[in-house]
Amino acid sequence: MRKAGYRIVARNLRLTIGEIDLVCQDPKTDTVIVVEVKARLRKSGDTRRVDPEANITSAKKNKLRTLAKTLAKQDQYRDRPIRIDVIAVVFEEGSRKPIELRHYESAV
Repeated sequence: MRKAGYRIVARNLRLTIGEIDLVCQDPKTDTVIVVEVKARLRKSGDTRRVDPEANITSAKKNKLRTLAKTLAKQDQYRDRPIRIDVIAVVFEEGSRKPIELRHYESAV
């Protein structure tokens, strides 16, 4: 997110109803971005596609919407646009460096 020009405001932000992986701010629009990060491992030598984002179920979408609404009630985020993005990260087994990274803006 930082490389894309966003400012990271919080990581693993715990609210009473759950946790937000990342809270970012778009400095151009002042939009607050709730980011859900989904990561998966791909075994070495396996060429099949891995889709961590497939684990964003309708229940997870509802939870993210509720988290965003709760965040919007906090003073520092009140009256600011909020969107929900998803980051999908694929790691190869035995490596800490991502081999794939996909960013879905306004995913929810």
